[in-house]
Amino acid sequence: MKKNRKGCYNEKIAVCYLMAKGLDVFDSCQTNGTVDLITFNPDTGEVQCWEVKTENFRLSGNKKGSKISRGLRNKKFKSIINLLYVHDGKCREGKRK
Repeated sequence: MKKNRKGCYNEKIAVCYLMAKGLDVFDSCQTNGTVDLITFNPDTGEVQCWEVKTENFRLSGNKKGSKISRGLRNKKFKSIINLLYVHDGKCREGKRK
C-alpha cells in the first residue's frame, strides 16, 4: 500500500477508535493542516485536537524492531495537540512532551 493511502486508511481507523470511546469526531477537510481530527465529548464538553501517525518500526540495525519516533507537524501547538498512533488496526494514544 502506498504511503499516503496507508496514512488515510489509518486516519479512518483512528476515527472509529475515537467514536467507539463515545466522542463526536470531526475530520479535517485539508490534507496538510495542523491537526487531523477534532473530538468533542458530549458528556463533559471537552474539545481535543488529534494528530494521527502511522506507527513504524526499524527493520534493521542494532535497534531492529524498536519504534520510530514521529514528532508533531507543528510544534507551536504541541500543548494542545494529542498524538494517536495506529499500527495493524490498533490505536495507541501518545503522550505530549
